[in-house]
Amino acid sequence: MQFMKEIFKWSLLAFAVLFVAACSNDDDNDGEVKLNPTALFLDWGETATVSFSGVNIKTYSLGSYPEGWPEPVINMANRTLTVTAPEQNDELATIGSVRLNGVTKGGELIGASLYVALNVEEVDFSEQPANCYLTPTPNTHYTFDATIKGNGQGTINPDHLAVIWQTGRNLVQYLNYEDGKCSFYISSDNDEKKYLVPGNALIGAYDADNNLLWSWHIWMADYNPAEDALNYGNYTVMSRQLGALLNNTKDQDSTLKSYGLYYQWGRKDPFPGPASYNAASSFTTTLYDGNYKTVTLSVISSEEGGSYEYAHANPTHFITTEQKDADWCRTITNEVKGWSATTKTINDPCPYGWRVAPVSAFANLTIADDLTLDGQHYANQYGWTLTDGTTSSFYFAAGRRIYLDGTIQNLYDDSLVRNVAMEAQPWVGYNWTADGKAFVYWMKKDEVSKSGLRTDFALGRANGASVRCVRE
Repeated sequence: MQFMKEIFKWSLLAFAVLFVAACSNDDDNDGEVKLNPTALFLDWGETATVSFSGVNIKTYSLGSYPEGWPEPVINMANRTLTVTAPEQNDELATIGSVRLNGVTKGGELIGASLYVALNVEEVDFSEQPANCYLTPTPNTHYTFDATIKGNGQGTINPDHLAVIWQTGRNLVQYLNYEDGKCSFYISSDNDEKKYLVPGNALIGAYDADNNLLWSWHIWMADYNPAEDALNYGNYTVMSRQLGALLNNTKDQDSTLKSYGLYYQWGRKDPFPGPASYNAASSFTTTLYDGNYKTVTLSVISSEEGGSYEYAHANPTHFITTEQKDADWCRTITNEVKGWSATTKTINDPCPYGWRVAPVSAFANLTIADDLTLDGQHYANQYGWTLTDGTTSSFYFAAGRRIYLDGTIQNLYDDSLVRNVAMEAQPWVGYNWTADGKAFVYWMKKDEVSKSGLRTDFALGRANGASVRCVRE
C-alpha cells in the first residue's frame, strides 16, 4: 500500500512539473511588437524613422517591404526602424507596408506592420483651431494641434489620443499623437482612390491616467460649405446641418445621411443620428471605437452630471431631465458658458470660421412647398423647402433626442400651437440657435395648410437638436 502511495505522489509531482513547464512555454510564446507611429506618409526619396518596442521579444528582423523600395534599416541600439522612399518611379507601388518581425523567448514568430504611402495630400489645421474639423478629401493625412482646445480658447497637455466613437469600423485610420500634434488618415472607398467614405467620429485627448481632457468632432463629408452656402441677407448659412453626410432626398438612405448630428444646447460634442430614416425604432446608428468594438451611449440625470465640466469629460453621456423645458446644465460659471449669438464660444461646435446660427438668421424664412396637396404626399418627405424670397433650400426634419432619456423621436406631438398634445404627425425639424431658442418646422398631416415654422420656440435645452452654422 505504501508503495502505491509513493507512486501516486511521484506521479502528481511529475504532472505538476509538466504543467508548469507547459505554462512557462505558453508564457514564453506570448509577446508583442509595437511600432510608433504605425504609418508613414512620405515624398519620393524622403527618409523617416519610427521607434519600436516589444514585450517578451528575443530577436528582431526585417520582414517584407514594398517591392522596388530601398531596404529599411533596423537600429537595435536606438530601437528604431528607418524607411527611405524610392526616387520617383511611376512603376513602383505608392502604398504598402513594412513588416518588422520578432521572435519570442519561446521561439514564436510574431510581428507588426508599418503602413507607408507616397505623395499623400497633407492638410494641417493647426492654424485653424476648432471643436470640429471637416475632412472632405480621401487619401489625405490630416493634422491639428492637440494641445489647443475650445476654438483656441485654452490649452491642454495630452499623453495620448483615441477614437471615442466613429460611425464606421475604420474611418479614422493611423491615429497618432506626437510633438503636440494629432494626425490621422482618411482613406477612399476603393483602390481607385476617388471617393471618400463619409462618416462622423469623435477623437479624444487623454492624460496618463486615461482621463479625457478634450475631444474633437471629425466630419467626413464631400462638402465645401463656403462654395455651397446660403445667403440670407447679412448671413451666410451652411446649406446642410452640422454632421450631415449628404444633402438630398433621393431615397431613404440619402435622407438618413442628410440629417446630421444632434446637440444638447451649449454642448460642443455631438450625438449621432438614428438607425433608420424615420427613427421608427429610436435606435442610434451603430458606433465603433478605434479597436472596432461597439460603443454604447449612456444617459445620466442632470442632478449627477449637470455641468460643463462633466459634459467635457463625458461626451457620450446624454444628460437628462424630467421637465421638458429644463436645461441639462445646472451650474454655469463665468468661465464656462454655452453658445453665444454674438461671438464664438469655447463650446461652439462649428468648424473654423463658422459658429452656431442666431435666431435672426432664419427670421425671414417661409415654406416654399405647395401646401394644397393631400397630407400623404408629404408624409415621407421629412422636411420642407424654405425660402427668404431669394434663396431656397431643403431643410431636413431630423426630429430630436428627447430630454427624458436621449432616445430619438421624429414626430410632432408637442404643444407647438396649443397646450393639448396633438395627433402624432409624421415629422418635425428642430434647429438650435445660439440664442437658446429652437428654429422649428413641422408638417400637420390632417391639415397640411396649417403646417408651419417658428424661429423662437422655447425647446428645453436638454433636448438634442440639429445645428446650422453661419459664417463668422
